[in-house]
Amino acid sequence: MTEPDQYRRAVLPNGLTVVGEHVDSVRSLSIGVWVRVGARHEAKVESGMSHFLEHMVFKGTTTRDAYALAMSLESVGGHLDAFTGREVTCFDARVLQENMDLAVEVLADLVSNPKLDPLDIAKEKTVILDEIHAYEDTPEERIHDLFADVVWNGHPLGNRILGARESVESFTAEAVAGYHSRHYVASNLLVAVAGRFEWDRFVAEVEARFRHAPKGAAAQLRGATLDGRDVVHHVKDLGQQYLCLGARGLPLQHPDRHALITLSTLLGGGMSSRLFQRVREQEGLAYTVYTYADFYRDAGIFCAGMNVQPQHGRRAVSLALEEFERVIREGVPEEELRSAKAQLKGNLLLGLESTSNRMHRIARNEIYEGRFVPVDELVAKVDRVTSGDIRRVAEDLIARDRLSLVALGPSAGAAFGADDLATRSAA
Repeated sequence: MTEPDQYRRAVLPNGLTVVGEHVDSVRSLSIGVWVRVGARHEAKVESGMSHFLEHMVFKGTTTRDAYALAMSLESVGGHLDAFTGREVTCFDARVLQENMDLAVEVLADLVSNPKLDPLDIAKEKTVILDEIHAYEDTPEERIHDLFADVVWNGHPLGNRILGARESVESFTAEAVAGYHSRHYVASNLLVAVAGRFEWDRFVAEVEARFRHAPKGAAAQLRGATLDGRDVVHHVKDLGQQYLCLGARGLPLQHPDRHALITLSTLLGGGMSSRLFQRVREQEGLAYTVYTYADFYRDAGIFCAGMNVQPQHGRRAVSLALEEFERVIREGVPEEELRSAKAQLKGNLLLGLESTSNRMHRIARNEIYEGRFVPVDELVAKVDRVTSGDIRRVAEDLIARDRLSLVALGPSAGAAFGADDLATRSAA
């Protein structure tokens, strides 16, 4: 079978969407129930509610307590997990093919029938507050939210996934139940499966387990039109400086998306990347050097991250700026471009060895593209990226007058300021 022949899609009478990709070479499957709600959808008083609810469903349902939920799939060698993002929440299971019906039933129980007991909510607040404290003690994670604060400039895309202490402490059983009833509705749900399964049987099982889900209304988003820019140094007594240098990115469906991914790959996508070679290998200024590009429905963010000794911070930033400007000024040599493309395509194809990756891919295809995107189409889009495309995207996104810089940690001399992004040669 060709790849499109392995893909199926159905919309149930109550509006719930089901997508699946059949993989003959495995004996297992990955199932995800995706809810189109995340930190971006939260009002200030709800900050952290999506993540809190993701935790709460595992505290028990109307038919299972927390231990029964934990044992439900582990007892047959399976795995149950969840995560919350800025635009989605996902509950996923991995099981052998013979346990498909059980996995669907357990996931439906989690999503549709959480008990939301007030005593459990009180206990989970303590757990989440501990998680927030741990996060605040983890600068390599916190720096990215501090950077998002600048780029999103007050827009809900910058909302903390974990929420704020004040909002989490204020959550009540009624508020959590209300959030669940508003967002965990059929029109806001997507069930995705990848692996070995029978499509008709899977759809019938999903329909049977989710038939009582109210149709509801899809979550609404406030458009992302803001473009924040600043230089901020959060001075703190740490062993290193944590740096984020970057700017707004591109929406997921933007035609230049693959040019930006290629640019990110060649700048900081591995040990052969420009920043890794320049900052770490040639000058020995940092152990950790990387870039990333995150894409959302109508916006995106690009960042180069480095962890350095305070006395090396300005030099590291200056070198990164030099590499940004070299791409803008010169483009990318054909051999380097071919290498970056090969790295991207290799990562994509190697990822298809995992049913979980396949499930995530087809779910995100449906949520953001509204269709299945064949791998050959993705490869072709990467292949079509030219040096001119990368140069144009770099000029638009990472020229000095577009960039923000956020530092977390001690200062060697004066704290970072606007002058550190001013035009000048590396020291």
